[in-house]
Amino acid sequence: MTYPSRQLWALALAGVLNEMYSAHHDELGGWGDNEHTRPWCKNTLRDLYGVNSAPEFHDTIKWLLGSGQSAEAKQALSTLAPDPRMDDPKHAIARANRAQIDRAGLMAWDTGRLVAVVGWGTWSGYVSAQDAWQILLVAAARVQKAYDSWSAYGEAYELGRLFWSNGAQHDGTRNALAKLFGDPRSPWMTLPWALDLGVTMLAPNKNVERFKRTVCPTCGAPKTRPSVTGYVYCDFCGALSDYDFAKACERKLEQPGPAYEQLSAQLAPALAAAKSRGDLDAYRVAQRQLFYNFVTMCPNSVPFRTKDPEYRARYVAYMAEAALVTAFDQLADQHGAAVQATTTRLSFQAPKAGMIKVDGPSFDGMVAAVFAQQEYLAWLHETRGVYAMQPDGAGGELQRRIGYSMFAQAWVPMLDDARAAHLLERTKLKSEFVESEVKAGEPSTCGACGATVGVMQGAKKMVCEHCGHKLDVGSKLPCTGCGASLSPGENQKSFSCPHCRVMVQRIG
Repeated sequence: MTYPSRQLWALALAGVLNEMYSAHHDELGGWGDNEHTRPWCKNTLRDLYGVNSAPEFHDTIKWLLGSGQSAEAKQALSTLAPDPRMDDPKHAIARANRAQIDRAGLMAWDTGRLVAVVGWGTWSGYVSAQDAWQILLVAAARVQKAYDSWSAYGEAYELGRLFWSNGAQHDGTRNALAKLFGDPRSPWMTLPWALDLGVTMLAPNKNVERFKRTVCPTCGAPKTRPSVTGYVYCDFCGALSDYDFAKACERKLEQPGPAYEQLSAQLAPALAAAKSRGDLDAYRVAQRQLFYNFVTMCPNSVPFRTKDPEYRARYVAYMAEAALVTAFDQLADQHGAAVQATTTRLSFQAPKAGMIKVDGPSFDGMVAAVFAQQEYLAWLHETRGVYAMQPDGAGGELQRRIGYSMFAQAWVPMLDDARAAHLLERTKLKSEFVESEVKAGEPSTCGACGATVGVMQGAKKMVCEHCGHKLDVGSKLPCTGCGASLSPGENQKSFSCPHCRVMVQRIG
């Protein structure tokens, strides 16, 4: 079939895969209609992406369009250690290509695969040709806007493949790129990059965003703007008011990294010895050291208020005490052993949309053990005063929900839709969202870090999203030196103006 040039341009984005499969650049999915095409496409989708049905196909498309490898690369950027020597291969690649990943993620790599997958899905009967072309042309327009030439696209595609493979070189990709740029008949040489694709990309309304519908349990005020992380703070009193599981899942669940693992291994004998002799003080000191490193290395897994050193110290103490109380309780040990036993009995299915799937019945057994464990720990931490140490003063129900969130965040992507929905419902992580215009608020200056903050009318306190300090915005102070409107920290009596360095004194 002969396609118009704009459709050929979109197909050319899968050029590397077409070369590697010895497929055709001018055919949807790389193949024409014959007796071999449909079974080949179905088998390839099954083997490479775990796709066996239309719903699984559409999940894969959503993944490639909405996150794909780009999300993992941006997550790697956000968790870079100060010392490059601590980088694993993916973090090293992200560090070396920070500007490109910041700007476009790994869009070329994700889109190149998307174009192939959409073509294969069309021949497999998972999507109509009309819908397939709509997906492909919109994706092509995004790529055309993100890069300025086929050369830039090819380099970006190779970067994505390198990140995906943990830095391993691949002759097949290198040879395919060489042919695409060296053969005068290749689509990358014959189709101009700036070809009119007939797609109008509308700029999103940046003032309207989707965020969790939340009412603060402390002051009763509604949430008026999106949260920075999964930890939702009230815009009017600054209290920790909710946990947004969907927001937390925008970023891949963090892992502490090699430095933390090394420290954990170093402290393991001391922890074991302290536990065996009943030395609570020694155990507490070691746990605080561990949690301090965890908070430092995994900032997106903890409240963003941990940017504030005073809050961070209290949060580390709270987490360490929870670990201590758990470790020195015999029944908690028994629950932990039960969870471990059910975890070892888990079985898994073939990968789907880039993610391994857990076998449902084996997961159900683990869930029963986890819920029994968490219910007991909630009672234990409540009665032993751990919950009272939470530095935001959050209630036990919210703390329990946050505790469940890490478990759910790790497992929901590996579950079938019904089990995922049931788990979120049971853990009270299922949320309602609103789309609303985000109000900027009246501008003020954070007295702790100097960042501009938007203060909602009627607000008394809020948390600075830049430094994590809770601000007393109900008593803004004018700087006598430069006249700036300043919001002091909750407990600040005097501070230096971040603009002109004049000392500002709060009276009363």
